[in-house]
Amino acid sequence: MDRKSNLKPSQASHGHIINDTEVQEYLKNCAIPVEGKEISLDVSLVYDLSYPSENAIQYIIAIDGARTTIPVKKTFPSSLITFFQFGSLLLKSSDLETLEQQPFISPSDIKALKNIGREKFVLPTKNVALVKEDDLKTSVRKAIQDFFRKKDPGNTSMLNTLYWFLFELYNHNIDKPVYKLSQCPTCHTTGIELKKDTINLNNYSWECINEKCKSAIYLTDVFRLFEKADNDSGAEGILSYTSNLVESFLIIHTIKNILEIEDGFINSFLFIKDGPLSFGGETANMHKPMQAFLNFFQEKYNVNLIGVETSGAFVDHAKEIKDKLKPGQVLLLSNHHIFSYIQPGKAESNEYASTSYYGGKFIYKSLDERIYVLTLPVKDHKLFYKRPQITDLKNIGEILLNIDKLKCDIYQNALIPVALANKLISLSNSPSSNILEKFAKNSIVR
Repeated sequence: MDRKSNLKPSQASHGHIINDTEVQEYLKNCAIPVEGKEISLDVSLVYDLSYPSENAIQYIIAIDGARTTIPVKKTFPSSLITFFQFGSLLLKSSDLETLEQQPFISPSDIKALKNIGREKFVLPTKNVALVKEDDLKTSVRKAIQDFFRKKDPGNTSMLNTLYWFLFELYNHNIDKPVYKLSQCPTCHTTGIELKKDTINLNNYSWECINEKCKSAIYLTDVFRLFEKADNDSGAEGILSYTSNLVESFLIIHTIKNILEIEDGFINSFLFIKDGPLSFGGETANMHKPMQAFLNFFQEKYNVNLIGVETSGAFVDHAKEIKDKLKPGQVLLLSNHHIFSYIQPGKAESNEYASTSYYGGKFIYKSLDERIYVLTLPVKDHKLFYKRPQITDLKNIGEILLNIDKLKCDIYQNALIPVALANKLISLSNSPSSNILEKFAKNSIVR
């Protein structure tokens, strides 16, 4: 028995902290965000929205993902694997027209909207390795590569899309022959150039340039997730980044397929992503090719892509200032506003999300007075947060017209497709996790 557990904490120890001059001086130099009632909005960032008379958007696609990590061996050393499930939900705008005026949505209404495609993915997470691989780290890399290799009903894969996306094969006016990888995942040799024309298109891989290594470098290693996957501590640190990454590439893959169907057909679609338009952690390097991809196609088409946040500091802030906006108004979020009222820091020396975002963030108060934190693609995200303009957000009126149509009361300020996709693919703690645990234990090689 631990003797310390029987010791009662001192009733007066706090006095040593309160009376310490260094602690007092430190706290005097700390600052916290001000309350909503003290916030004064910059009127130059508030815009009355202009909605179009006709709606060209005919289809809405929402992407969402869910994951659950389960133990396949609980005794020391424990072993974990993670099950992912991603959903792509397609809605027709015409199906929503009859729902727009209803106070609530009935189960029969929802049944007409359910048209979801599911993608499943298993990732070794701790003390688990594929039978044919040396260790967990290599198994994680192989699992991600194999998931991207899977063919869709049109006989194409996200691996092919990633190659097209990374080397900008969609732009015939440029030649991007090389992508520089941070390091070899096996021997850690730096400055590796992944050449477009030397890739093995049978398995989308290269060979390490180090003569003593010569190990395979997979195309999906460009995500750099292997840098956070460790044989000792596991791969739990990459799970949230992997979810966001796959959701983003499901959108890119779908956009590519639609672009190949008919010229201009992409204008009929609205893509909704759960969360902001960004890449986080080690995958943040993908924001640059994503920016190039969207900028290229936005020149000719309306690539209607919007990120919707449902929690976090920005959502809390939006609720605080809700009464300062009128219905149908948007507040563009600048560096000054963000670092004055939402995040600690100085706008003069900080650029919000300069290494991860490819979109501009704003707050929207809908016509029925719901409040949303949204992100739309912008041509130059650094410039947007420095001096945001409503014209930076292409087709914002038509997009937000459809956001108004997608209202849902499943949870506060929810949107029908996001809430539905989440509900249809979510993996509950019980019974889903228990069933998956038994399934994995009975299936895994021992």
